[in-house]
Amino acid sequence: MSVPAAGNGAGRLPIPDILREPSYRRLWASGLFVNVARWMDLVTLGWLALQLTGSPFMVGIAAFARSAPLMVVGPFAGIVADRVPRGRILAVAQTTGLVTALILAAAFGTGRGGYWTLVVLEVVFGMVWALDFPARRTSLYALLGASRVAQAVSLETVSMQIAKIVGPLAAGICLARVGPEGCFVLMALTYAAGLVASAGLGPRLGGPMAAATVSVGASMRAGLQAAWASPTVRAVLLVTIAMNTLFFPYQHMLPVFARDVLAVGPVALGILVAADGCGALIGALTIAAGRGRLAHRVVFGGAVLVAPVLLVGLAGLRWFPACVALMVVMGIAESGFATMQSTLVLLAAPERVRGGAMGILSACIGTQPLGTLAIGLLAASLGAPLAFLVNAAAALLVIVPLAVPLVRGRPD
Repeated sequence: MSVPAAGNGAGRLPIPDILREPSYRRLWASGLFVNVARWMDLVTLGWLALQLTGSPFMVGIAAFARSAPLMVVGPFAGIVADRVPRGRILAVAQTTGLVTALILAAAFGTGRGGYWTLVVLEVVFGMVWALDFPARRTSLYALLGASRVAQAVSLETVSMQIAKIVGPLAAGICLARVGPEGCFVLMALTYAAGLVASAGLGPRLGGPMAAATVSVGASMRAGLQAAWASPTVRAVLLVTIAMNTLFFPYQHMLPVFARDVLAVGPVALGILVAADGCGALIGALTIAAGRGRLAHRVVFGGAVLVAPVLLVGLAGLRWFPACVALMVVMGIAESGFATMQSTLVLLAAPERVRGGAMGILSACIGTQPLGTLAIGLLAASLGAPLAFLVNAAAALLVIVPLAVPLVRGRPD
């Protein structure tokens, strides 16, 4: 079965009509606030772990704690999204994030916070993301239907990339001027704003799609079988694992690269990460406005082939402005990957197991902790640039045989 391109659906409405729907705008705004908090957390975590320990490997351990829940909890969170009203899931996730941020602010504001306090509470943030991801993505389908889901995911990616610009800059400035407690207070405020934006949306986001009498194991098997039945989706899941274990862990070593290679501080680190977000925003807007001029699998395959090559280039750079420019280009490629992986899975999975299929995708994304440990060890022994180079080469070896058939348009 071939997955239809975004612009081929009958009765498609243009992007402005999607944005004119109040429920979608509120869900979009909620996602924007949640993702600002998420990117503030990622930058604060990396810089704070490095300052507390001085060890790239310990930065990797902290990143592992932050990402591991997505790998472990992700499939179950997808099943929860099929069985529990999605509005309730989003409310619980955002409330938990708010409370956790306040606890971290209090710990570091009173001088009682340390590395292991940070690590333990980052596990909670990871669980928040694991719950939020499948519920939020399946809510898009419930609100807008199959004909507009690609554009909806593209616009969701736009909000993520705006957050990837705002969040790191805010975190870098807070770290430099008021310390980590200021970052965590601002994170709590953004979670609160997300709660306000999504309040009352529950009935519009859909209720349980799976029968409660079906066992969790049976639901997981059904979601995996439905996703694995499509060669395109199977390739997406395998490429997602490769990208998250071999490519994206570089993001957790950017604090090490910034301090030890570029000799810059937290504000410059925020600019570096925000540049990636600027590129991803450009990519997401281009996809959202393109309306299917390129097949989903072509965009996805091209993006994952280009991104590791750009990481090789980053490994060889030592001039900060050049690094910023390259990060913009890398963000464009990352946007094509992030948008199309969800789109392909959402369109291919049957409605009754759509949340379960997204949970499996969450688990594939959640394999990143394995990569963060590995790149932390590499950076500690070889330095960040060589660690980037090794990971990029390994990613290309795995991804090329999976992505090239997608680019060539091999039918399912």
